[in-house]
Amino acid sequence: MAITSKIYLVAITLFTVSFLTAAAQTPITVTTDKPAYSDGSTIMISGTVTDQLSIPISIIIKDSSQHIVYIAQTNPNPDNTYSTQAVAGGDLWKTMGTYEIDVTYGGADKTSKTTFEFTSSAQPVSGAGNQTNATQAVPEFGSLSVSIFAISTLAIVIFYARVRPSFKI
Repeated sequence: MAITSKIYLVAITLFTVSFLTAAAQTPITVTTDKPAYSDGSTIMISGTVTDQLSIPISIIIKDSSQHIVYIAQTNPNPDNTYSTQAVAGGDLWKTMGTYEIDVTYGGADKTSKTTFEFTSSAQPVSGAGNQTNATQAVPEFGSLSVSIFAISTLAIVIFYARVRPSFKI
């Protein structure tokens, strides 16, 4: 195996390891205590953060048409957990359907989402219990992205410089 091939192999390995490390980190999670709520119900929103950034967590709830129906902020606890409550219903909560909770903690690369069902009538809500439909955020522009981009670009430039003379069009 030539030295250039070894350089390519090392660059690809570094790129893969950096990407997997960045993807494995979940900066923030979000869950609710139930999968569905009716008008007037209390929504318990909770989750975890990986780092203490000394800034509040932004919480936005959107209806099925992506209209904002609730905005709040909360601070993470010292143990990197957070929780807050929201009351379902009111003037902005007009349609029944799937609502989305978006949480952001420090930037677009530190977000997470979960959903729940909203019924405008005070019908009993089934499925009480611990909801586990939280989605994990995959940082697209995290701290490792600069090194990943640099290594990828360098690998492409080296590969092109070494292989270009052998290609004939």
